[in-house]
Amino acid sequence: MCSTIIRLFIILGIALAVCEAGHVLCLRRQPIHSCESMSCPVISDAVTLKHYPCECFEVEIVLGKKKKWYQIELPDGQQGYVTDDHCSSNGNVPQC
Repeated sequence: MCSTIIRLFIILGIALAVCEAGHVLCLRRQPIHSCESMSCPVISDAVTLKHYPCECFEVEIVLGKKKKWYQIELPDGQQGYVTDDHCSSNGNVPQC
């Protein structure tokens, strides 16, 4: 009985940890850069309506306007950056 309750708490803890993880969703195809600048090389393209795990975001001021750069994890484990032009987070993403 006790081992069953412990297993349930472990599963609940894992589920809560997964739900708290941040992600980014892009509404249009968008270039993924190797660093948080438009001058950095493009390493891939964000797929429309695909969720990407996101560690954090950086803020850049371009011509007086704020631009967010989300640090995302690609399926191959590589990290890349997308802007908030057509991508947004689920709200659980901290600033780097």
